[in-house]
Amino acid sequence: MAAQLLVQSETEPGVSGGNLKPVEGRPGSFIEKWLNNNLTGIALVVVAAGLGSRLWAASGRYLNPDEALHYMVINQPSAFLAYKASLQEAHPPLLYLLLYFWHFLGRSELMLRLPSVLAGAAFCWFTFKWMGLFFGRRASLIGVVIATFSPAMINLSAELRQYALLLFCMAAALYFLGRGLQENSSRDIWCFSVFLYLAILSHYSAVFFAITIGVYVIVRIAGSPTPRRLISAWLVGQLGAVAIYGFLYWTQVSKATSNIQYWEIPFSQYYFHWQNGDGDLFFFLKENTSKIIVYLFKQEYVSQAMLGFIIAGVVLLFIRGLVPPRGRPRSCHLGILVTLPFLAAWGASIAGVYPYIGSRHTIFLAPFAIAAASYLLAAVSREKVWPGLAIAVVLMAASFSSEDPATARISNDNQRRTLMVGALDFIHRSVPRNEAILSDLQGSVVLPYYLCGPREMIRFDKSHGDFSDFSCDGYSVLGENSRIWKLHAGNFGSEFKKMVRDHALKPGDRVWVFQTGWGTNLDVELPGYSRQFRCLTPKSFGTNITVIPFVIGPDFSPVTPIKTCGAAG
Repeated sequence: MAAQLLVQSETEPGVSGGNLKPVEGRPGSFIEKWLNNNLTGIALVVVAAGLGSRLWAASGRYLNPDEALHYMVINQPSAFLAYKASLQEAHPPLLYLLLYFWHFLGRSELMLRLPSVLAGAAFCWFTFKWMGLFFGRRASLIGVVIATFSPAMINLSAELRQYALLLFCMAAALYFLGRGLQENSSRDIWCFSVFLYLAILSHYSAVFFAITIGVYVIVRIAGSPTPRRLISAWLVGQLGAVAIYGFLYWTQVSKATSNIQYWEIPFSQYYFHWQNGDGDLFFFLKENTSKIIVYLFKQEYVSQAMLGFIIAGVVLLFIRGLVPPRGRPRSCHLGILVTLPFLAAWGASIAGVYPYIGSRHTIFLAPFAIAAASYLLAAVSREKVWPGLAIAVVLMAASFSSEDPATARISNDNQRRTLMVGALDFIHRSVPRNEAILSDLQGSVVLPYYLCGPREMIRFDKSHGDFSDFSCDGYSVLGENSRIWKLHAGNFGSEFKKMVRDHALKPGDRVWVFQTGWGTNLDVELPGYSRQFRCLTPKSFGTNITVIPFVIGPDFSPVTPIKTCGAAG
């Protein structure tokens, strides 16, 4: 049985054959025959369900700070100014330019997220298509179920961010590459290059994808006869990719050195530091690989099962490449394809170039992890569709049975739009327009959209030291600069005093602190940090939005308006 499994192959290793047929002479059940005859239709239903789930996830939630920052970048008088503003950010310009033209259709949270929703659904469809070419249609049906209902995939497709667009471009590029190599089509290779360019312009992590595909094609060409026109088309496309990276470096990366160190700070633990004696490299890679899979599938037991399937799938791909069925040449192309992205990510982490972290930053690994796991499930199911499909459905359903272990995320319940509406209503009712509002960077990028309105183009006043101030609707908001992403108990006192001095405020003046976004807010931290804050009178809206009044003390420190807690009643 084991030997039979090793040599049985649904597709020829490399890029060929993806249309699987039931084995003749083995009558299957009615369900099995129906599944075999309707794989594409089932995939379309799965993708449609995925589109619905993404629309549901994208609706009724307020913008998180990263999403609000994206909107601030594109909310400019012209496309050129939006592009120019995007050069200060950590991402290539494609999504910003797309959103600039899109936002004229609508500025609501759902409308702004709709490009990601559509890209997420398109990613699912192209996952079915490219996996069908590389791994067989049964594996592709399993893969589309996993890609569609992975909690991380749904969440990323419901946010105003680059990741759904990146995944869609990667999946489309893989599909056209597979079809081009299978059919010797130069036209498909050109299409592959276009989607590769779009992936590169979507997110800088696409460099790992570009390296993987480059090595894969070189190995593929070296191992089998390939028409010269196909090789020429691929080489010209690669030169175009190099030119795009050169352009991005010249226009953005080389000018962003002042921000790079700040962007790296939260991820320092996700680099392997040889000089610091971090210990066992194998343990570092094992632990963080596990965290990546947990990020994708949320539920601990599901993640452990998926990690086992991924590892077994990679091993099986290499074994089948080394011990192919009779009459077929040896080929480890597919093993290289699914393994190289992880090797590249490991190398980048060891070199201190890119963090190896269980978060959206390593989402480029997801298509290859899903492919390996799906291939394994299809292989152990042998000729039948339903066993592997049933396992995938059960695992994805179980993924939603536990709370998200990623503590950095804002839960769906705490990101309800009604909470932000309540917070803004409280500000309008309770905060006089002659009193200042102080916020950290997270809050100061969200407030313009909700306090000022999405049509208001905010211009920050940076004349007061480190603060990025703005005014709208009669309110003056004193926003921290990029050094203070979050006000917390340790930095609040010093930042408050700096704000008072820089803005020439007086003792006795009242200041309102607004916080939203990730992490623990001051209303939770301060009472336990110092006795002077035991009489805080915060107004909270869920656990991630807080408005707190303070009074400027004689020494410019923050004090609570109520001197004794007994007086609060």
